[in-house]
Amino acid sequence: MSATFVTVTHATIRRHSPLDNQWQGRPTFGTLRFMPYVRVQPDDDAAVSCAVEILNIARRQDDPDAAPALPELLAGDLRYGWDLEPDEMYLFAPTVDAPPIGILELHLPRRDNRHLVWSAVTVHPEHRRRGHGSALVAETIRRAREAGRSTVWMGAAEDDLGARRFLERFGFQYASHDARRVQRLAEVDVAVLDRLYVEAERAAADYELVRATLPTPDDVLEQLVEVTAAINDAPMGDLTYEDEHFDLARLRDFETAVAGRGARCYRIWARHRATGQVGGHTVLSVNPAQPRHGWQGDTAVSRDHRGHRLGLLLKLDMLRWLESEHPELEVIETWNNADNTYMIAVNEAIGYRLSRTFAMFELTLDVEPR
Repeated sequence: MSATFVTVTHATIRRHSPLDNQWQGRPTFGTLRFMPYVRVQPDDDAAVSCAVEILNIARRQDDPDAAPALPELLAGDLRYGWDLEPDEMYLFAPTVDAPPIGILELHLPRRDNRHLVWSAVTVHPEHRRRGHGSALVAETIRRAREAGRSTVWMGAAEDDLGARRFLERFGFQYASHDARRVQRLAEVDVAVLDRLYVEAERAAADYELVRATLPTPDDVLEQLVEVTAAINDAPMGDLTYEDEHFDLARLRDFETAVAGRGARCYRIWARHRATGQVGGHTVLSVNPAQPRHGWQGDTAVSRDHRGHRLGLLLKLDMLRWLESEHPELEVIETWNNADNTYMIAVNEAIGYRLSRTFAMFELTLDVEPR
């Protein structure tokens, strides 16, 4: 599953929004209706800035360990997404003369899982408990039905019982949970990492590691299709989800999106010495706009190459590489399903520590698929 996770959060925005002037005179339908949702386009600086403001105040209040949003990063996400399937983001205002007080985010997969909508809503705290959050969820459900999607996912911090009760009122049911972990590089025990590297290197003596920045050569990408698809073996709880489909075009699209977002992406793959087969890889990105924060992407080992501690060796070698490429890096963030005990054990061994666990809730709709 792509590294995007949805949350039900609440946010605030200063009294005078960057969109105050633009918001006046937005489209209306006759005299009785207006457009409460305005899509945030990546080249609309005012809308992007407003959304960033809402998101950051939400994170400071509801998830203070989350990395701050930045306008250039959000614009890149809205233009390119993870692999050229960007989310839709809308600013919400309850009345025609009000500035935005909320955000609706939607992701409708196109390559696979076309039954699914992921959604996140954010509401100004001074406007909570007035039905705005309910309106945003109702709009999510309406759009899912309109698109012929039968499954809706929304998430919340697992310790946020209020958000859970809120979603359950709409019929959502708990289905899975993901864990966010962070590795604070200043706190890592280098001696432990060196010992683990030697042990993993010994277990993977039949493999060589290859470091490369993007773009990845097509002959390697073709082999990485199977390796990347191994992510489908990761646990998904009770979520209604089909295996993601990977092919050469999708892997190219991922690399195009990374470059478009301005990130520097590092890939290491393990190649079997005797056969030349690529058995596993790991990917990590750092954006110059947020140089102290690294984002761990996919780490996967194909089934025929498991049992050689390749996942551990790949991640340890990535740390060595980043030490020379990004000495300013302070923290790396990674996400796993909370039941993915193997990868969690690897992450814990190299110094990742649990930041927070997030639950995913699922709603099933009675709609005819398209």
